Amino acid sequence: MKYCRNCHIFYSNSAAACPKCGIEQPEEAPQARPADRSEVRRDWLWLLIGVPVLIGVVYCAVLILKQLG
Repeated sequence: MKYCRNCHIFYSNSAAACPKCGIEQPEEAPQARPADRSEVRRDWLWLLIGVPVLIGVVYCAVLILKQLG
């Protein structure tokens, strides 16, 4: 869906111009920034440490609940 910044409506991608005001909106491609190597490494580290820790916490909670009940 395209968005008209003049009259603030969404319209079809197949339309060349806004059907309400007739102004043609420029195509804007999203700007993807290159991934920083240290940021990627930090994300993987959080994933590799966080998932086992989460599993361990859930496992301990289940054991505690079994002991209480």
